[in-house]
Amino acid sequence: MSVRNRATVVTKDNPLLALSESYDEEIEPLLRTIDQIRSKISDVDTTIDLPSIVVLGEQSSGKSSVLEALSGINLPRGGQHMTTKCPLEIRMRKANNWHASLESKNKLIKDNISNHHDIGHYIQSEQDRITQGRDQISKQVLSLNVQAPWLPNLTLIDLPGIIQIASTNQDKSSVQIIEELIAEYLNKPSTIILAIIQSNNDIETSAAVKFAKMYDAEGERTIGILTKVDLVDRGAEDRLLDVFNNKRIPLKHGYHMVKCRTQEDIDNNIELSEALRKEEQFFVKSSKFQSIPSERRGCPALARLLTKELVHNIKHSIPRLTECLRLKIQDIEQQFHNHGIDDYNLLTTELRTKHITELLFTSMQKFRTELHKVEEGAQINNPLYHLIHEMNDDFYNKMHQAKIEETNLISLIKEAMYACQGPEPSDYILFRVTKTVCLNYIKNIRQPMEKYLGTMIEKTNHVISNIIEKFFYLRPNLLQRMYNLHDELEKKLKIDCYTELELLLEMEEAFVYADNHIYRGTLQQMKQDIRIKDPLTTNARTVYSALPSTTVTTSASSLKRQNDGTNDESPSAAKILRTNANQSSVPRSSFVSTYTRPHTNSVSSSIGTTNLITSSSNNSIFQTSSSDLTEEILEYKIRILATCDIICKRIILSYPQRCEWLIVRKQFQQLDLKSSILNNISLENLDVLMAGDPETEKKRGELIQKRNVYEEAIKYLQKIGQNPRT
Repeated sequence: MSVRNRATVVTKDNPLLALSESYDEEIEPLLRTIDQIRSKISDVDTTIDLPSIVVLGEQSSGKSSVLEALSGINLPRGGQHMTTKCPLEIRMRKANNWHASLESKNKLIKDNISNHHDIGHYIQSEQDRITQGRDQISKQVLSLNVQAPWLPNLTLIDLPGIIQIASTNQDKSSVQIIEELIAEYLNKPSTIILAIIQSNNDIETSAAVKFAKMYDAEGERTIGILTKVDLVDRGAEDRLLDVFNNKRIPLKHGYHMVKCRTQEDIDNNIELSEALRKEEQFFVKSSKFQSIPSERRGCPALARLLTKELVHNIKHSIPRLTECLRLKIQDIEQQFHNHGIDDYNLLTTELRTKHITELLFTSMQKFRTELHKVEEGAQINNPLYHLIHEMNDDFYNKMHQAKIEETNLISLIKEAMYACQGPEPSDYILFRVTKTVCLNYIKNIRQPMEKYLGTMIEKTNHVISNIIEKFFYLRPNLLQRMYNLHDELEKKLKIDCYTELELLLEMEEAFVYADNHIYRGTLQQMKQDIRIKDPLTTNARTVYSALPSTTVTTSASSLKRQNDGTNDESPSAAKILRTNANQSSVPRSSFVSTYTRPHTNSVSSSIGTTNLITSSSNNSIFQTSSSDLTEEILEYKIRILATCDIICKRIILSYPQRCEWLIVRKQFQQLDLKSSILNNISLENLDVLMAGDPETEKKRGELIQKRNVYEEAIKYLQKIGQNPRT
């Protein structure tokens, strides 16, 4: 007996088994492959145009009854409530034994559902869980897998019933969400639209037809299913036949008539097998509809029609679908590049460890090269040394501005003279007075030195942080590791720098003097700057001659004639007032230039009553009252200024260089050394270290998942193409 004859015999014995006539083992791989692809792709990409049959209809249009008749299972019945709250994918497969399972997002919800009567209960429970028990719509897809001897190999997607206006117990957004779902599924060219139309309503008012026309204007992909034909009023049959015969709204695939279980049948627990018998009897006995071809009426014929159309659609879609998936992979590779993500193949093969190791080595090498360029100043517009030059200029100015003010200097000298007085005569020039006053200057210069150090540390750290950020911003763990290395070095070197600062100040405080040719030259130059010029020589000598005749002054007078024009180191005030006609051209100290005066204006004949020398300059060292300026104070003032000048020179010449060595050179070199050690990191920590930022890692994971799905789908499609039976 042929397969066809066996099918006919089976149909006579059990009408429900007539649905299995659509089965053909040659098409089963096609349907299984598309189901596998849809199952995997639905979670990562809803834009893929997979061949499918979408069931579309208004609430109470008989949509659920059609699906029940095709699948042989009981779907949820909710009375006045929504029965389909989310898309339901029904995968029917012919098998020797019954098996049913429910899943969502590739997660199994219920397996081994015992019989078809319980399926509706599990679907309803899961829908209520998703929608939290409310009458609202969700876009989350439920997948029902059913196997039985009587089932066709067919996959249908049931969308929630169309509603025009949300009722009081329905969520107000339901209408919009349903329309969005319709657009998402029907807008795909490979979707076959199964439009459920109530026969007892005008087809022009059908919402299913309206949406089908919206996305399939020419009716190329739409099959009209006319339900409830037993409820058509007398006299309206001809009008329905006009619809069926494509005279009113033409469709390429035409229309199909079915008579499913009524609500009374459901209430009376009429089995599906009995409902199929009653359907066939209805068409045979109907005077108006018995002429309809058997292949265009009844649920068994509808199953064969849908299987045929779906298989045809799948076969013609394989080349297009394969090309679409390849384009998706190309797009993902471009996104890898745009997001700075490593090559996909290297991330998913055994070469991954080697690749990441090389990537780390390359990144560190580029970073260290950049460090060398900045440290050596080899770059144009070097970001570091431009700042250092500015800091050095500012430090030079701040050091000179730290001088002791004129009025304070005289007071400090007087206080020091009083405090340091010992057994020696009061007119002796004591070094400890000079040292005491110079220690005040050393206290003043601490602030600009500390500020210079803090600024250099801040600026250098900013430059280094920018370099680290530049090379490692895409990998937060590696970035943080480099920041930690830098912080450790910076803290240690900062301690060294402040130790160096304290040591330098301690040395200056311990050794205030500097008895060398620089000091002597500075002192002589300062004395020459304050000697009275030719117009005042007579007055100066008058002042000198007015001094009391003592052994000291007599000796000084004798020495004066011998020492004029020579190096003058005598502490006598008389020597200060002498004019050196042959004064040398020793360069003037930049530090004490603020204390030198312009040409003097007058000299008094009385030391005790007026200034020795007055000046129009505010910075003149002689701008003091007669009671302040004595021979000893003047002598101390000159020596203090000369000593402070030497201290300033020493610090300006050595301190910035030392800071630059510690903060810049040494820090860059040690950071270079420390960073090179990362190349030897253990393999177990390599992935963690080279991980991207959370958003990048998340994006990479999504892209990798998509590409895996696309590549797997292409393999499925290639297997179908290689199967000669398909």
